[in-house]
Amino acid sequence: MLILTGMVSGIISGMGMGGGTILIIILTNIFKVEQHIAQANNLIFFIPTSIAAIYVHSKNKNMDKKIVMKMLPTGIIGAMIGASISAKMEGENLKKFFGIFLLCIGVYEIVITVKNKKR
Repeated sequence: MLILTGMVSGIISGMGMGGGTILIIILTNIFKVEQHIAQANNLIFFIPTSIAAIYVHSKNKNMDKKIVMKMLPTGIIGAMIGASISAKMEGENLKKFFGIFLLCIGVYEIVITVKNKKR
């Protein structure tokens, strides 16, 4: 089951849809893994999948390297700040914030989809 979870999460991640969110939900709800550990596993899992995605998108010329280089430092700083904040949070609070984050992303995606369909 863990192998299947990793495979599905990797496929979804490679498609750019956030396979990590599915990985975290499965780890915490089905395998009863603590939230901090599930999110840490997701981040470790993210490294090889993101390298593969970067390779494919770069090969297909789907990336603007100037934009990437401008965003990279702030992305690293943001990741460090987020990791520091989450490390100090209790697991239940982290789980709630993760749920709120997913809800916000879902609402945003619905709004964008509706706006685009109206055009």
